[in-house]
Amino acid sequence: MKGKIIYKVLDLLRNGAQDQADFINAVIRAGYGASSAQLDYQISKLQDKRTTLLVKKQKITNFRKYLSKLKQQGFISQNNQGGVFLKEKGKKKLNDFDNSISFKEAYAVKRGDRVIVISYDIPVAFNRERNILRGMLAALGFNLVHKSVWVGKVALPARLIADLSNLGIIDFVEILEVTKNGTLKSKN
Repeated sequence: MKGKIIYKVLDLLRNGAQDQADFINAVIRAGYGASSAQLDYQISKLQDKRTTLLVKKQKITNFRKYLSKLKQQGFISQNNQGGVFLKEKGKKKLNDFDNSISFKEAYAVKRGDRVIVISYDIPVAFNRERNILRGMLAALGFNLVHKSVWVGKVALPARLIADLSNLGIIDFVEILEVTKNGTLKSKN
């Protein structure tokens, strides 16, 4: 289309200052005489980078809030150098979790009639809890389909939700039920 770059400039100016800054940076990166597609590519790279930074900041904020919550509950403490450690109350709580969660015996595998998708994004500080969750899902008969996505036709026991809450990771776990087949499956 003739005038595509002029259209792009005018469109970006209409959308505001942030887009203007992205456009200027994209022109500098793409170089003089760049095509509209090259400019679009550079702009999308800049916007993706900004989005990634915002998501990372939000995750850090959420993690700090959770640490603050654990600190208020008396489970952890922080020294002068910023190091975090378990208090006696935290060690006792951890011990209680170790003794109470025997999911291999607790979860009777029952086949369900709908597909359940369980996805999680658990902070690094909860590696132990993440491993426990993986064990729970494997014991129930779920299959790992991606890094943190499990799928299965399983009837979820009520105790699973209670155990996620006891582990302190319920806010990081999403459970979805698939009620309809997609259109791609019917075309094959």
